[in-house]
Amino acid sequence: MRQEPKSYEVSRRKRSSQATQVRRRRKRHSLISIFLAMLCVTTLILGAYAISGNMQERPQPKPFIDNNITYPAPSATSQVQRANGYLQEDTSQQIFTFEQLAEISNDKLLLINRDYAVPTYISGNLVRISNYVRTLNPYILLNDDALAMLGKMFDSAYGIGFTKFRVTQGFRTYEYQEALYAAMAGSGLAAPPGYSEHQAGTAVDISYSGVNIGNSVQGTWLMNNSYRYGFILRYPEHKTEITGVPFEPWHYRYVGQPHAYFMHRNDFVLEEYIAYLKMHGEITITFNQVEFRVLYLSDIDETIELPENHSLSASRDNTGGIIVTIWN
Repeated sequence: MRQEPKSYEVSRRKRSSQATQVRRRRKRHSLISIFLAMLCVTTLILGAYAISGNMQERPQPKPFIDNNITYPAPSATSQVQRANGYLQEDTSQQIFTFEQLAEISNDKLLLINRDYAVPTYISGNLVRISNYVRTLNPYILLNDDALAMLGKMFDSAYGIGFTKFRVTQGFRTYEYQEALYAAMAGSGLAAPPGYSEHQAGTAVDISYSGVNIGNSVQGTWLMNNSYRYGFILRYPEHKTEITGVPFEPWHYRYVGQPHAYFMHRNDFVLEEYIAYLKMHGEITITFNQVEFRVLYLSDIDETIELPENHSLSASRDNTGGIIVTIWN
């Protein structure tokens, strides 16, 4: 029998080996493709499960009794105590001096801007936001009263399908504000250290799913509804000459009720509201069927007589006056 040339046998083995390698590569690629497909499906399932779990177990707002009041501990000077969820005067005291009102100030109406620095006497407790609302930074802090109402506002938004509001900024230390101001020098978007509302713990920056809420339906909803929860859009686009700050659709400030309602109804920023109170001395605001008397005191010799069965709250305004709110 005639034998095939050796060179042919070698050539045939090479071709056979190459075909085997091709088949192996194809098989390997098929296995990889199957693995990746399974991985994608698993990821989607786990992601859907996680989202479902977050929706069912999302953080709940801090329990609260009243919308706008900080409850100071009773003191021998002020004789103010917490009763039934409100600040109420002790039966032995009907008259409050300017000094006593300053002592029980909740500081929700402090004016902080380019002319008025953050005071050193800020009252209120700072609480970690991530314990109650969703945030992009678990270490952000906020005033406890503001946080209670922020959680309530986010809950309402959640109820209409806006489930991705996130907090990006809250309380800032002087050092943080100093570094931020240096990093954003010339942009106008960061106040000098000592002049930022964030340092008072009652201002919050809000995004939607990590994105700027300007010109969005979510941002419009906040502008139209935040006052219901004691928040105001602090730097509106049409008030930049008054605030001295460019339009910041993400920056909200907690001032409490009935002040947020009155500012919203009259299109006031905080500078205008305080100027209005100074001019009129006393105004009446009806909110949620409750009548509030709001008085502005600037004389340290002034006193307030609290009518029977009435409650009050007070806030320094950082310009030398005190804003007192009285309701039945």
